[in-house]
Amino acid sequence: MIRRVVGRCSLAGLLLATAGCAVTSPRVVPASTPEEPGFSFSAGQGSQSFSASQVAVATAAGEALGDLGLHDVNVRRDGTVVRCEAVTSDNRSASVTIRSLGGSSAASARVGWFGDEALSRAILERIAVRLGELPPQPVSQSPPSTPGSNPFFSRSAVPDAVMLRDQADAPYTDRVIP
Repeated sequence: MIRRVVGRCSLAGLLLATAGCAVTSPRVVPASTPEEPGFSFSAGQGSQSFSASQVAVATAAGEALGDLGLHDVNVRRDGTVVRCEAVTSDNRSASVTIRSLGGSSAASARVGWFGDEALSRAILERIAVRLGELPPQPVSQSPPSTPGSNPFFSRSAVPDAVMLRDQADAPYTDRVIP
């Protein structure tokens, strides 16, 4: 019995150690580390690292949201994370999450449910301007925004009345069919 268990464990270890067509490699390489400077956008969320402290980045984030015309700006601490939340002019929520990385900070911006890359980039660039990492730039009257459509509840989808028409018009809808 013990020999069978040892044999199965060694076979499983051998299969995981070798890379085959159906087995993924156990070594995971991150796509990007948060210490890298510059803007990155993934899964509806923009992120960038700053060389300033978390408190300085939080103050700059609150001011940057106000600069871009977002209203109801609320800055609060949530454990070790600082969150700056606001509302866009078209009533989408926007949030900037700031995490401390020792002497530097990592900020991530999310606008709406599915993300807005242009506005996330504008928020993080405005934070960099407020911190002095980028040269001063004028603030546009209307911030750049490319809100995406909702992939789950599309306005161009076929309405239920059309999609279920055959079932509604079918004869014998009140009878049980064996």
